Amino acid sequence: MAAKEYDYLVTLKKNMDKKINLISLILLIISICIFLYTAVRLMDTNFHKHAVICVVIAGFSVLWIILKEMGKISYYRLAFLINGVALFFPPFGLTWLGILFVLIGLFEKQAKFPQEIGFDKEGITTNSIPSRFYTWQDVTNVVLRGGLLTIDFKSNKLYQKEVQNKVTRALEEEFNAFCLSQIRSTTELKNESDH
Repeated sequence: MAAKEYDYLVTLKKNMDKKINLISLILLIISICIFLYTAVRLMDTNFHKHAVICVVIAGFSVLWIILKEMGKISYYRLAFLINGVALFFPPFGLTWLGILFVLIGLFEKQAKFPQEIGFDKEGITTNSIPSRFYTWQDVTNVVLRGGLLTIDFKSNKLYQKEVQNKVTRALEEEFNAFCLSQIRSTTELKNESDH
């Protein structure tokens, strides 16, 4: 959303990062168990090279978890991608699990990225996947008060989220006045075109 300039850009509070990290950690531990179990089973066969690869991937995943817990890295993304690709190939052939891990790796950063909503004279734009755009004709009211953004849509849908940063009373009033003027001007234009 940074490519376009907005009159107001509201960053919403994210409460999901801890849950996402916990789920990611659990999934990586499961993959480590899969790789180590496979390595032990392959030691009894002629596929020692595959067993070593399994141990290396498991070791990489353990190292990645340690680095993440120490705060040296921000995402589990690379570990998911490597694990996912490895699960496609023999001796695993777990295509569905490989696809799941690759998708998690691709979308983890976006899931942790704080949602932003841009407000300008054309309307309201979100940076969610997929990005959404609403015209001022789609809403009946937009209010930012007490750290809570409320968007009331004409379709009777109500959107309410906490904002990430503390907003001054003066900025709240300025933002609310901007939104009200946009809603009124589109309503007046619609009324003029109807006559």
